[in-house]
Amino acid sequence: MRQTVTILILLIACCSHGQSSRSELTHSNIYYRATYIEGVNKFVGLQTRTDLKDTLIDNIRFQKFLSEDFTDYSQKTEKSVYYETYEEDIYTLLDRNLNLITQVNYKANKEQKATLFGIPTLVDIEFLDTRDSFPEDSLVPTEKTPRKYFDRENNEIYLIFIPDLKTLAVSSDGDFYTKMLLGDPYNNISNGLKNNYQVSTKFDIDKGDEIQLFYRRKWYDDTTGLAVYEDKQFKNCKYVGDTITNKGKALIMEVEGYDYLSGMTDNPEQYLVYVTDSGYYLGSIFIPFKNFSTELKLKEIDNEQQFSLQGVDKIDATDNSFYKIIQIKSNDPTSFYILPFFPFPYAEFGIVQGVISYTKIKGIEQGTKRVRTYITERTNIRDIISKSKNEIEIQIYFTEVSELEIIVQDFDSEKKVGRIKGISKIGLNTFSVSCSKLKKDRAYDLQVNYSNNESSGSLSHSVKNKY
Repeated sequence: MRQTVTILILLIACCSHGQSSRSELTHSNIYYRATYIEGVNKFVGLQTRTDLKDTLIDNIRFQKFLSEDFTDYSQKTEKSVYYETYEEDIYTLLDRNLNLITQVNYKANKEQKATLFGIPTLVDIEFLDTRDSFPEDSLVPTEKTPRKYFDRENNEIYLIFIPDLKTLAVSSDGDFYTKMLLGDPYNNISNGLKNNYQVSTKFDIDKGDEIQLFYRRKWYDDTTGLAVYEDKQFKNCKYVGDTITNKGKALIMEVEGYDYLSGMTDNPEQYLVYVTDSGYYLGSIFIPFKNFSTELKLKEIDNEQQFSLQGVDKIDATDNSFYKIIQIKSNDPTSFYILPFFPFPYAEFGIVQGVISYTKIKGIEQGTKRVRTYITERTNIRDIISKSKNEIEIQIYFTEVSELEIIVQDFDSEKKVGRIKGISKIGLNTFSVSCSKLKKDRAYDLQVNYSNNESSGSLSHSVKNKY
């Protein structure tokens, strides 16, 4: 194996309620196995870990665990039993016959004598900089900094530890490497696997039923290790009626939302969910009516072997009466979620996580419904309303009396279809822009340029003409 790319530890944001800490990053028990061939990463298998019981060996407490290797979890797996301990800063791994496989000081910051994959050797250390920016200052290692211990004679034989979490995240024997999948989506799938959760997507809702999807950003405080959250936006989706189209029966859904970062509301819009005997369509997405359960497998995607993971887990905000289905593919940076009880799939990306904060199903409410807030510390657009065929109304909050210009233009041609100039007052202002040649259901670009004695700036958004 020629490994030309350093394996970095990607700490994907977790999603949970209450006070969370970095320790939740270790709740996943799913790994993938891969190799590098001519500089290209090649997946060769998946692996799960099941902790069995604590065992005393020479008066040292070891964790006994079962490791299962497979390409499809539903089919034959290769099982092995191991014992491991992190006692006194020494990581030790034994096989089922108590033979030594690995022993290394996982907190050492210099060269050491160690045993890697059954062979005594000299081991060097490399601190891995996983900061997501590119600071000019040098890395100052802490217990949270991943540490790579590698064989001095063959740097493709190595172990990567996260010391504060007492976690072996990556191990490579020189031919193949095994990496732990970190983050809340993998925790969810692991929990579903442990509890054998299964759920049907055949939903049953009444008119007026709704859910709220709340997005927030999450990261961990470097000092405390506790989770820090920033509200991002929410989407309210309600079932408002039925209709018959040339595609058959459809549910009329209405969605509206609010963005905490910009202060903007998304005005109500309707979309159709086409229901058939076998499932439902939401745009190009088809969700089949069937029982979903855990599926872990390698499969060919775009002519390459990729891993495809699926799991079922409970939703905290709904008193554990509802479930979510999680789907992850190695060639897709997003995690995809299906709600078995409501036709509103969604995705997560990076450190942004989605939480079902409120449900109203069959008239029964659960959770807490988020409401909009109002930004007053900076100038911001509060609302944009399509008032008529030739009129757009804009509500803007100004922190200073300002001269302003509002421009409405076509996205594609950039041709101006509406424009006004004016002077604002401090506080909430409402402006009406007369427009020409607006087309129904077409989105237009809106630009607000303003200046005052203190500053100048611009705000931009879009508006869809309803008429």
